[in-house]
Amino acid sequence: MGYDHPPRAIADIKDAGVEIKMNMVFVAGRRMARYELVPKISDGSMTGRRALPKAFKEGLCAQWFHRCAVCNGKFTTRELQADHRIPYRISGESPELSLEDFMPLCPSCNRAKSWSCENCPNWERRIASECETCLWGSPQEYLHIATVPERRLHLSWSGEEVQEFDRLSARARAEDATVAEVAKGIISTRSGNA
Repeated sequence: MGYDHPPRAIADIKDAGVEIKMNMVFVAGRRMARYELVPKISDGSMTGRRALPKAFKEGLCAQWFHRCAVCNGKFTTRELQADHRIPYRISGESPELSLEDFMPLCPSCNRAKSWSCENCPNWERRIASECETCLWGSPQEYLHIATVPERRLHLSWSGEEVQEFDRLSARARAEDATVAEVAKGIISTRSGNA
């Protein structure tokens, strides 16, 4: 329920420990996929992602001061999602539940990470060490974003700061530029690189 992207739904079902078998069938003269769900059993128990205890998620959020690890936005525990630093589809579950293997992400950053990871060349190679040096695995210290040398700075303005953003936005429109381009120019000028 609530999925409008079948590949994501299929991935989530597989992550839950359910195997999906697909067969092509003809229905009313049209070729369609038919899916069959088959639970994966290992040593007599279901396999797949482990359910995280509520106390674990609360501890993770508290450790990060209820901030998203990527955008640094402040959120409630309910809004934040406990996310594997290394995608589950790359490295699976570690034997022991550890806060170091997870980080809190807001829904927007979690969706961005999912899209970026699923379109990363490493999604097929599945090299965990490559994920460890990516923004999506180590947002405080990274070498690349989905294997591309890139750096990001997430900024937000709140309260009275919004007026400063509005001035920056007006300047960008006057210069026929984006706010990011104007901000980069200001930073470059102040750091002596202009």
